[in-house]
Parts: sequence; C-alpha cells; structure tokens
Amino acid sequence: MIKAIALDIDGTITDSSGKLCLEAISSIRKLEENKIMVILSSGNALCVVKALSKYIGCSGPTIAENGAVVEYNAKIRIIGRKGIGRKAVEELKKVYPNEIKESWSNAFRFVDVAIRRTLDIEKVENVIKKIKGAKVIDSGFAYHITDENVDKGKGLLLALKLIGLKPEEVAGVGDSITDLEMLNICKFKATVANADPRIKKIADYVASKEFGLGFVEIAEKILEEKI
Repeated sequence: MIKAIALDIDGTITDSSGKLCLEAISSIRKLEENKIMVILSSGNALCVVKALSKYIGCSGPTIAENGAVVEYNAKIRIIGRKGIGRKAVEELKKVYPNEIKESWSNAFRFVDVAIRRTLDIEKVENVIKKIKGAKVIDSGFAYHITDENVDKGKGLLLALKLIGLKPEEVAGVGDSITDLEMLNICKFKATVANADPRIKKIADYVASKEFGLGFVEIAEKILEEKI
C-alpha cells in the first residue's frame, strides 16, 4: 500500500505560467490526512521548495535542485558536487556572453545552476560536455547545469532512507523528463496529461487532465483504489 507520494511541482501542480492549482493543494492535504506523506521534488532551490512544502502542509522530506539537495527535520544533505555547475556556466558565458541569463535563485543553490532557455539545448550541451562531470537537464522551465551524478531518483532514495520507507511503498507523480529516474524507482508511476511522452511510456497511469487537475485525478485514484 502506498505510504508516500514523491511529487514534482512545476507543470504537475502548477500551470505553464507557474501558478499553483488550488485543487491540487486540497488534494495534497487530503492525502496527508489519510496518512500518505507527500514529498515535494523539484529543480528549484531548496528555500523555494521548503517554503512551499511547509505552507501547503507536506510532512515528507524536501528534494530540491533535481535531487542534489535533500532536507528533512531541518537537516540538509548535499548529494552533488559543488562548483561543477558554476564552472560550466562560466564557460557558457565565454561562448555566449550576451545570451546566458541566470536564474535569481542561483544565489541560494548548492549544486545546480539554472539558466533561462534562451539557446537551443544542443548549443548548451556542446559546451557543457567539455566540462568533466557536468551535465545539463532541460526541465521545460529552465536549463539546469549540474553534477552528472545527480538526479531526482537518487534524491528520492535518500529521502526514503531518512523516513524509513521502501520504493515499493511510494508513488511518483511528474510531468518532465527530469522526473524519469524518480518515477522509475516508485511502485506506482503516474503522470499528468501534459507530461513528456517519454515518461508517459513508463507510467502505470496517465491522467486525462493536465497540470494540477491531472494530479487531483491521480490522488483520487490512489485514495479510492488504495494502491
């Protein structure tokens, strides 16, 4: 039986402009009331994800920077190596000095460095591959330059260790290719209707609705069917 849900934020419980779906928040609280812990997992900075988790009412660990940072009970664990993302972005700035626009949240990040999607990802990849140990992830909202060993799956495994749960007790819900590794380790994999086709292929359930309302549909299925 599902005891926790690893839940992406952008594009999964928000719309394409980043606005939170109020119905999705209500579903999260309903899951928590039914003893199903919600673990928010995002590419955003820890300060953003933790604040959201607290005010929505999630009781699970917080996974930030696409798995590089995990927080629980006021303790922060860093998985990825610091400095690799910054080195890669500085190299990008040398090649494309007028086109690299950094996220305001980079001042609060530990590993991942986020930039706006102002270039074709192939151009970014061609520069990043020259930096040993670096990779770029396209979340659909930003490009994330990070340690090649980082992903949301590794972040979730650490989060589960902290709360004493096994992957077979967890559902994963997302929309982006950045959620692939996270979903792959979960017993039940679900996506909203606007999800990347590549993660729809591995999903046990694809919602008929997009964004937050799609998550509401998934949450209701989990609660009703006691998956």
